[in-house]
Amino acid sequence: MKLLLHPLPVRIFHWIMFAAIVYLVITGLYLHDPWSSLPYGTMRKTHTFAGIILMLNLGGQIYYYLATGKHREILFTRHDLPNLRSFFRYALFITENHPNYGRYNPGQKVLFTSWGLVVLLAGAAALPFFFPDYAAWLSRPFGGLSGIRILYYGITMFFLATIPLHLYLAFTEEPAKLQAMFSGYVNKTPKIKPENP
Repeated sequence: MKLLLHPLPVRIFHWIMFAAIVYLVITGLYLHDPWSSLPYGTMRKTHTFAGIILMLNLGGQIYYYLATGKHREILFTRHDLPNLRSFFRYALFITENHPNYGRYNPGQKVLFTSWGLVVLLAGAAALPFFFPDYAAWLSRPFGGLSGIRILYYGITMFFLATIPLHLYLAFTEEPAKLQAMFSGYVNKTPKIKPENP
């Protein structure tokens, strides 16, 4: 029996975010220390464009989840705190029983919430580059332009560390959910309430 787990908008948002972040990480590392004869100006422009796409995608996600009332499914809140202990025990293979957390487990919610906040922080840190006349004022909260560069390096390392964690959680949670990120459907009855088409 096929059940809709991830509607089309969720899948589109997911894969746009994936492509944008991967491209931003690769081009960001290149712009920090060019290692080939690729045109620097072109790389910088496409890096900026990918950042704009990422921000627009996040805006679309925020609108979608607020409009559908499903924001509690992906945001980590104080109500998820009691579930952290059982989640870590399962994720670290201490217990075999998989608790039913709903659509996403507390670990995934922590990642989704932190990714959204980090993307917003990266967008705020990019403002001095879009408004050079106000760069000194806009960059002051980040420690100037050199502080923004350090911040972006930290953001890059954050994504390089958390993307493998996301994959680990996706595979240990329930592999059938992974196929749903491609097709939208799972071929078995999930432990969570499916979306209505």
